[in-house]
Amino acid sequence: MIQDLLGSIASTQAYRRFAGEKTSRTVLYLFFISFLFTIGGGVAMQLRLGPVVDTTFAWLGAEVPTLTFSAGKVTSSEPAAKRLAHPKAPEVAVMIDTARTEPVTLQTMRDAKVLAYLTNNALYLEQQQGKIEVYDLSKAALERPMVVDAKFFRDAAGALKKVVYPLALLAVFVLAAAWTAFAGLLYALLAMLLNSVAGGALTFGALYQVAIHAQTTALLARIILSFLPFAIPMSGLITILITSVYLWMAVKANSAAAQTSAI
Repeated sequence: MIQDLLGSIASTQAYRRFAGEKTSRTVLYLFFISFLFTIGGGVAMQLRLGPVVDTTFAWLGAEVPTLTFSAGKVTSSEPAAKRLAHPKAPEVAVMIDTARTEPVTLQTMRDAKVLAYLTNNALYLEQQQGKIEVYDLSKAALERPMVVDAKFFRDAAGALKKVVYPLALLAVFVLAAAWTAFAGLLYALLAMLLNSVAGGALTFGALYQVAIHAQTTALLARIILSFLPFAIPMSGLITILITSVYLWMAVKANSAAAQTSAI
């Protein structure tokens, strides 16, 4: 696969081989470059989101009072109502008022400028279109009391890294493979036009195999761009242009080889 990777990037002649290779090898290469994208994307995600996750859970552990869920009710180590707002996203705020038992209205939440409101027996979440989702905690009978404290948030941060990150990587791999395969169909249609212009005789299946390999450089460029601290304008168009250039070179190489063999 490494040889195919290098050939996809640096050798137009390699595309003559790609056009005639077995379909199973093309599928294997599709999974290979999707795996590379997943690894690169995973590292970039860790570098970008890792510090944010650590900072957020450390802030929660320091600011959220110790909460105890027992017998369908919530008690707090700080009886007075406390409003918490994320330091980097102040619009994301929650009110903790475990002394309150009466229902919370939408106006109450808007006056407090919070998206969530925790009372002694319910959790209120503001939804879109001015609606409130109410979770009646009195119906959530737990076998034993649950304590939410600084240790809880440390454990939650560790669980997030052990469970959510691997699931996110799996999702990235599946999406990368599916998108590359689908984009290959679109690029193969473009390659048919280029093949006609170049006077080539490649079939759609061969052009599809070429299109999968032609996306390699653009995919690697995407990985590099994901590490940048800023967004590149029109990056999507740039990757399309890169792949299109490789398609044209691949079609020309196969067309020239066909004409030479005909002579």
